[in-house]
Amino acid sequence: MALKFEASCPQGFCPGWSVVVKGESSSSGNDSFEINFLTDSIDQIAFHLNPRYSEGSIICNSFLSNHWGQEERTDIFPFEANKPFQIEIYSDREHFDVFIDDNKIIQYKHRMEQFRDITKVQILNDINISSVEVTRRELHE
Repeated sequence: MALKFEASCPQGFCPGWSVVVKGESSSSGNDSFEINFLTDSIDQIAFHLNPRYSEGSIICNSFLSNHWGQEERTDIFPFEANKPFQIEIYSDREHFDVFIDDNKIIQYKHRMEQFRDITKVQILNDINISSVEVTRRELHE
């Protein structure tokens, strides 16, 4: 796996943080990329976002206690090969909300009880990143 970006936040990314990624797929669009929200614990992925061009799907999941959970997927797939996009992932107290080009695509319920332990975000694989913005926002109630 090719690491493209990584940022840490010792206070925790959740709740109230927004991560905005601007980029485009880096090949013919046959591959995928990942955005992962991780804990300091090894092998803990609180939120895994994986657009898969070959399937035309976006997969979300969590890897906790050495096991993948039940996949959640959407067949809404606004990505096109070599076309720029913007992904925003916002975390409130209950969910990760995923917006692609300002359209809400997925709402993924937190699967970790201690979601304040989510201290790292990584972006991997087939993506050319033009910018990443990590900001603290007001919590939506």
